[in-house]
Amino acid sequence: MTVVSPKESPPLGVIMPFFVVAPLGLAAAGLMLLLAGHDAFLAVNVPRVVAATHAAVLGWLTLTIMGAIYQLGPAVFGGRLISLRLVRLQFATHVISVVGFILVLERWNVMAMSVFGSGIVISFILFLVSAIPAVQAFRRGSVVRAYVSTGMVFLVAVACVGATYLGTLEHLWFPVTQGRLSGHAHLGLLGWLGIMVMGVSYQLVPMFQVVPKGTPRFALAALATTAVATSAGAITLMTDPAMPVRVAVAVAMAAGPALWFYDVARMLRTRSRRVADIHTRATVLALAFLVLAAVLGVLAAIGEPVSPGGDPARLQLAYGIVAIGGWAGTSAIGNSFKIVPFLVWNARYRERAGLEPVPLVAALVSETWTHATLVIHALAVVLLAGAALLGQLTLFRAGGLLLALGGLSECRVLLSILIQRPAVQRGSAQAGQVTR
Repeated sequence: MTVVSPKESPPLGVIMPFFVVAPLGLAAAGLMLLLAGHDAFLAVNVPRVVAATHAAVLGWLTLTIMGAIYQLGPAVFGGRLISLRLVRLQFATHVISVVGFILVLERWNVMAMSVFGSGIVISFILFLVSAIPAVQAFRRGSVVRAYVSTGMVFLVAVACVGATYLGTLEHLWFPVTQGRLSGHAHLGLLGWLGIMVMGVSYQLVPMFQVVPKGTPRFALAALATTAVATSAGAITLMTDPAMPVRVAVAVAMAAGPALWFYDVARMLRTRSRRVADIHTRATVLALAFLVLAAVLGVLAAIGEPVSPGGDPARLQLAYGIVAIGGWAGTSAIGNSFKIVPFLVWNARYRERAGLEPVPLVAALVSETWTHATLVIHALAVVLLAGAALLGQLTLFRAGGLLLALGGLSECRVLLSILIQRPAVQRGSAQAGQVTR
């Protein structure tokens, strides 16, 4: 086994596959929505919609988070990866299992779903084995570490619940109701993705936006509120409660992210870096999508009385699209477009800095392509959510196409950062000069 020393960034070849392959999950989700039928507006648990959701969550966002954790652990938290070979094994296991799971899920092959679902659980276990020592999980002293540690607990919870659902599909242990599906979905959406997005933002927003030092006012309160509301809310939803209870759960689940919203907006207002870049714009978009997701979440909890055409599935579908693709998705895109150039620069030019002219970090990435990707993705989310509310299949499929193009564009940008070697203009990029 190869051991990475504390506070040392892992090799580029270990981390980059997570970031480069992840957008293909988004492209796959878009293609599935492009092929969706009218049944997508009648129930959110139709096979193609469920497959698209898991492609985005497991294939895109989760893979991105895993890569970020493997990088931030040794570099920021001073932890270590116990084995680079284990990280590579986990990546291969995750990709193969997710691809297989999505393909058989779309065809609703329950037995094959169990097989590939087991592979995903194994991938999670391998991830935790590597990630826990990497971030020095469950130790005190870091707000971001507290978020990451809590997110890992919810990853275990959502995996366990998902495994029982796969088991009951095959063995009929208990009925899978709408409430139980909603509980499982929110453990993943808010407990795993949401907490990870919020926690990583507390690390990256101050770093990339050059925010004055100081602990954000509501960081711990947002974590505690989100964790408690998600745990209690998911259990409550699994009982298929009445509408007033569902609304109370929706409001409670929005409280923690609302505190995070305040902290991030405050950091953006007080930042020293006044020029808005791709990360700034992606963060602002994510905040806007969070507000929209919170509103749609409450309306979806109310259900039929406020549902377009009397179909609650339309609101539920729009809510999921905005929360996953909008809030979590735009955050992931903005973070990736800042993290990956730094990884490549550190791997290729750090040791040469001070000895010879080296390119600026900004020279590694095309500003035109990054902003085009963000615009395409945001338009896709808005079009998909609007089409879902209107019940317009043609617009919905167009949104799916845009989503797929956005995923391919993100993949293209990340690959270009990895492959291209920009020329250095002497006098414009002196040794050791790095810009964010």
